[in-house]
Amino acid sequence: MDVLIIYQYCTFGGVERAILNRAKTFAKHHLNVHISVGYLYDYGALQSFQSYIRANKLDDCLTAFLIVSSVFPNLDQYDLILNIDTPQIFELTLDAKNVFVECHTPYKENRQYLKTIPQNIRGIIVPSESFRALVKSEFPDLPPVFVLPNPVSEEFFEIHSSNEVDFFSKRPITYFARLDELKNFNEAVNIFELFASKEEVMFLVIGNGADDKALVNSLEQKGILEKMLLRDRLDFDLAPSLVDLVRRHRGIFISPSKGESFGLSAAEFISGGVPVLLSNLPAHRELVNYDERFLYELGDIESAEKKIVALLANWEDMHELMRTYSNKFKGSAFISAWQNMTKAEK
Repeated sequence: MDVLIIYQYCTFGGVERAILNRAKTFAKHHLNVHISVGYLYDYGALQSFQSYIRANKLDDCLTAFLIVSSVFPNLDQYDLILNIDTPQIFELTLDAKNVFVECHTPYKENRQYLKTIPQNIRGIIVPSESFRALVKSEFPDLPPVFVLPNPVSEEFFEIHSSNEVDFFSKRPITYFARLDELKNFNEAVNIFELFASKEEVMFLVIGNGADDKALVNSLEQKGILEKMLLRDRLDFDLAPSLVDLVRRHRGIFISPSKGESFGLSAAEFISGGVPVLLSNLPAHRELVNYDERFLYELGDIESAEKKIVALLANWEDMHELMRTYSNKFKGSAFISAWQNMTKAEK
């Protein structure tokens, strides 16, 4: 099967990691699926994306390219066309019979295009049951809505580093996401401030804009910069190494996000055995099997502090629970959902 995926921006984000994970899962399960992914714009990540394909020997099942407006792909050569949150190209795919829309955006304003999807769209694809319920409540007249969960690459489940040398003398509380309002970085900073005087912890922050001068100055004024490691971005092949780094320093991952369609970064840390503390959103609840020990209410940073202290104090037990909760992220669940969706499409 030849699949074309079209997505607006090539960034170092969750959609790109989900596509890479799909390709690896198809290859592992020996499914004859080739993905061609075309981006409208490169935000600096396409070279890293293509390097990951080569390094992981995915060339036979995944191709990535930048779409030039004057040379739009020949749609007739594809068995399936997946449009991920890119309504700009609706007009260009009106004559295709095999088009699905994938909605991944947690930004409500960016989902409004679902009000006016063309008649030729066969169905809507979302990454979680909770997001399916949300989308159907917002847009009750949609065509069939399928859940296609994001698989986590097997390398996250197999993290057992042979290099156990400590890089840090402290245990990292880790934030790995965009530094915007929806991802709620300001609340992460508020939580960090509660641990400013605790000698045993540090803060690891990775996200676009993390090296912004105004941000650095703000963190310095809050008295937490000296305990913080900031990095602007992370190439796709380094994500497992990040999870490994946090795991072997017995750290945790936090996400104070105000909205998620799935939560792939959290799923990857969970799959690597790293305990997580997540905002109490429907998608986050699914990730941790509704276990309250790994959830806190948005804005209640005192509760977040107490739960982080408990996670660090009981790290080994929480680590084992993460391994148990991660079974649903393995490739078999994705493959089953994919097969059910493509059978229904026929």
